[in-house]
Amino acid sequence: MRIGNKADYALHAMIYIAAYTDKRLSTINEIAETEGIPREYLAKILKELTEHGLLRSTKGIYGGYRLARPAGDISFLNIIESFEGPMYISFCNAPESKRDGSHRKGKCAAWQFWEDMQKRVKAELAEMNLGKIDYKKYYNPNKTGHKLEYRRITAYKPL
Repeated sequence: MRIGNKADYALHAMIYIAAYTDKRLSTINEIAETEGIPREYLAKILKELTEHGLLRSTKGIYGGYRLARPAGDISFLNIIESFEGPMYISFCNAPESKRDGSHRKGKCAAWQFWEDMQKRVKAELAEMNLGKIDYKKYYNPNKTGHKLEYRRITAYKPL
């Protein structure tokens, strides 16, 4: 399983927006600059997140984006599956229409292993939500209060 760039960028954008959603709207330009996401690509991603009901957008000179639901109600799994579709770990436990080669018919010998692994990974992603992040660790206003100082997460805790 590999999470594509689009879902990865969506996750970064949602984390950024969640950090400020109770204070103000977040603009495409500030998200793109802070997260290092190409602006045009980000605009498409934010549009899709809005269509999936994860964001709410406001048009106009003072417009921007905010979460459509409380941060605790938006899981990482919601965000990832909005772009990747239903998640599966291996072709062995994928829907038959997605299988290749010898895995095309019936269950493979490793099916139970992959099925158990998939359940654990999906449970972790469903449990992790935007409300559980300590945003102060990563996003802090600098002295002027206009530009953001961003400290990228450099390590993660494996399952």
